[in-house]
Amino acid sequence: MFKKTSVSAALAGLAAGLFVVLPASEANAATWTTHTKKYAQTKSFYSKPLKRCVRATLSGKVTFKYGYIVGRHTYKDIKVIEPKMATKVLTKCSGGKAATTTKMEMTQRWYESRKCEMEVGVSAGAPWSISVTPTVECGSRKAGTRKSVYSNKNKTYTQSNTGRPLYFKGKLEIRHSPTAKYDRRFCMSGRTTVQAYVKNNSDAWSQTMKFCFKK
Repeated sequence: MFKKTSVSAALAGLAAGLFVVLPASEANAATWTTHTKKYAQTKSFYSKPLKRCVRATLSGKVTFKYGYIVGRHTYKDIKVIEPKMATKVLTKCSGGKAATTTKMEMTQRWYESRKCEMEVGVSAGAPWSISVTPTVECGSRKAGTRKSVYSNKNKTYTQSNTGRPLYFKGKLEIRHSPTAKYDRRFCMSGRTTVQAYVKNNSDAWSQTMKFCFKK
């Protein structure tokens, strides 16, 4: 009886010596990896008053850091790099020929649209501004906004933003579900507004393009 008690006590002491409680900061630490993804999407709108189709395209790159922390897919340091907006004017949206407008106003607005939590930021001196905009996914949200006006007759117009990124503050966490089907991507939306002119007539419209990414 004495020997059994001694052996049990020794094993308990050994187990206690092997069991170490990690600090919360260490247990929750993630290995962050950096990723770059390209994006591109095109949408068209036909204006009956102008008898023109305007095809708008958003393209560029998104960079971000990804880490897995205790059942959560986590994204941070999200940036929209070189966000370009281009428009092409056609006689009609399907099988149309190239046409012209006499003036074009183009605006792109960006916001996080998966959880509608991250705030957008812009660099000092950049042509971007932050303004509240109505969104399909998030209601009224602050968005990174860039507007260009082209007062010339043309078939195509391009707004480039080389070296002028948008960035998003904080972290975005998406909980992992091992049993249910789930989507671990984060999403950014670009809302385009176009106002086109043909001589003394004009027409305007807005469309939303959603882009989703994962590591």
